[in-house]
Amino acid sequence: SSSTSSSSTSSVEKPESDKRAMSAFTMAAAAPVVAVVPARQSRATAGAARSALRRPSMPAAPIRRTIRTMAAAEASAEAPAADSAAPKKFFFCIANAEFMLHDENNEHFPEVLRERRRFYRETSKAQDFWIVPNPAFLDAMPDVKAKIRQPCVAIVTTDKVWNDFMKLRLDRVYKGGVEGTAAECLASTTMIPLDAFKDTVAPKWAAPYNKYAPGWWEAFYPGNEDK
Repeated sequence: SSSTSSSSTSSVEKPESDKRAMSAFTMAAAAPVVAVVPARQSRATAGAARSALRRPSMPAAPIRRTIRTMAAAEASAEAPAADSAAPKKFFFCIANAEFMLHDENNEHFPEVLRERRRFYRETSKAQDFWIVPNPAFLDAMPDVKAKIRQPCVAIVTTDKVWNDFMKLRLDRVYKGGVEGTAAECLASTTMIPLDAFKDTVAPKWAAPYNKYAPGWWEAFYPGNEDK
């Protein structure tokens, strides 16, 4: 009877121990394997990881160089254009003075100039366009001068793209270019007096604003950039 009880107890306890052994084995198998890495190797691995993370940002270097190049180009473009000692290329649109300064069909001309000047001042850019009455450089272009009724007025600039735009905007003008110093290319033989034009179109003026006062063009003469 006692032996039977002993063997019965033994037979009951074996499954429990087996369960504990199996449970320990299962936990050990399920646990993640953690390798022991020496301190030096761990630091080296971390450094390699940081380098790998930094690698994708390497292509930004050419972008920074491009930005610096663009900034240098913009700074150069904003340098004063009226250096009278350095020959350069100037571009112009020219027509008779009455059409350029007084014609009702050309009333947008002063507004274009005023808006451009305002933009230049807001962006701290040096002015590169001027109104030049009876330009002296026209004396070296007799064929061009013969086509234009006198007196005449030119809008002169160092910006070729804007000069092309003004040709399209003004339409009935002659477009050209001249090379020389600012003193040569911006010189006038005679000025346009304030009373140069008879106000024959005043009764026909239908715009909702007043006609520009005579002499508005003088603010755009060379040397009047701050007016």
